[in-house]
Amino acid sequence: MKKFLLLFLLLSSFLTQAEPLRLSYLGEANIFYSKPYIYLLEKTHYRTIKVPELTISEPIYFKFSDSTFYKKFTPSSFTINRIDKKIFITLNLGGLVYEIRGNELVRIDHSFEHKMQINAQQFVYDNRIFRFGGYGFWSARNFFTYFDINSKEWESYSPVQGDKVPPGMFDVNQYINGDEITYFNGIVINPFDNLKFERSQAIWQFNLKTKTWENKGKTTLFFGNNPQNFQYGNYYIAFNDERRIVRVNFKDYTYEIFENEAVSSKISPQFKPFVENGKIYYFANNHANGDIELVSLPIDRFLGKSILKESFIERDLWQEYSPYGLVLLAIFTFSVGLYLFQKYRPIKARFIKDKDGILYLGNAAINFDENELKVLRYLLKFDDVPNSELLGLVEQKGVHFSHNIRMKNDVLNQLNLKLKAILQVDTNFIIFKKSDTDSRLKVYRLNKQYFKVSEEFLQD
Repeated sequence: MKKFLLLFLLLSSFLTQAEPLRLSYLGEANIFYSKPYIYLLEKTHYRTIKVPELTISEPIYFKFSDSTFYKKFTPSSFTINRIDKKIFITLNLGGLVYEIRGNELVRIDHSFEHKMQINAQQFVYDNRIFRFGGYGFWSARNFFTYFDINSKEWESYSPVQGDKVPPGMFDVNQYINGDEITYFNGIVINPFDNLKFERSQAIWQFNLKTKTWENKGKTTLFFGNNPQNFQYGNYYIAFNDERRIVRVNFKDYTYEIFENEAVSSKISPQFKPFVENGKIYYFANNHANGDIELVSLPIDRFLGKSILKESFIERDLWQEYSPYGLVLLAIFTFSVGLYLFQKYRPIKARFIKDKDGILYLGNAAINFDENELKVLRYLLKFDDVPNSELLGLVEQKGVHFSHNIRMKNDVLNQLNLKLKAILQVDTNFIIFKKSDTDSRLKVYRLNKQYFKVSEEFLQD
């Protein structure tokens, strides 16, 4: 059994006073703060520490009915959540949800350990446990899921249709402001290589009420999702690779770097710090004796001196002003194009006319063979032409009657196809019907609305 020592240090601007709190840990622990309690979850029991009084409850030992679950149960593999004074723990890999009821861990989900949300972000909203992102099976999630306490089911929280959706992310930082939640400085997967992880400095903001995404730009500074990173008010505190403390202000999107790296190197990774009434509370490793101390001091003392302040978002002038420029360019281009079109557009010929016995569409002569031209001229001259008269125009002497019928039909089909192609109109120009005077006879008629020919051409 490994024992840790928790010491509470009350610090003011002038005086530091320590009150030791001695606690025994059996193995690792999971520590979580939900005002006004710090929850200390161990393998066999849990207890609470009330803030700021630092009164410690007696340990409540779990009653395990399943020995297999007891052997596998690892507190750090779960995330603690508090909803309506009830405590829930969710498996970090995804799926499993337990409720702490007195001295029992009661499984309440209807899911399974799917291992698809490794290193996802988690939060509570609208009395539901939400998760975003996560890694699993060579891919990353880019959507939200939530656990409904009433239905005991995990559901998808899909965004409304839009043209902006982030890539799949994990190990991403999370900042919450009411209904808006912001993700930044995370890890994405190379779209061409599922085994290649890449840093992403994109800032994505999601509105939980309207279910819409907005890309806010790119960060000018990258820091990873350190387990000790935490939020207080409109600030987000992070710790970079140089052990410096970074504070991002999400009101004006600036960041500051502070010099107090000595403090940041001692923070225990088991517990995210939190700020109450201007004081920060965190667990610190005492490297001298191996103990763990619960430290409280003013947040300004914790941060130390600011040594740099810069904008946290890259200013992309093209992205910022390009929509206005593109609108003006589109208006200008459209205006110029319309002017040139009106001035130089070719006037499309709509009518077939004749000149010197030849038919034209515009300036282009139309090539008809002798039979086609005879039939077309005859149909232009008369309205309802009997089948026998058309047959007389194309028939050949000395051949069988059926052959002449085929010739006549071929001429009519060719005329229809040529006129459709020339005028680019999808209509039959030559149609037939029964004669008005004798229903046994077939007569042909030409659609003459596309023709303007002279009397000389008809009489030729």
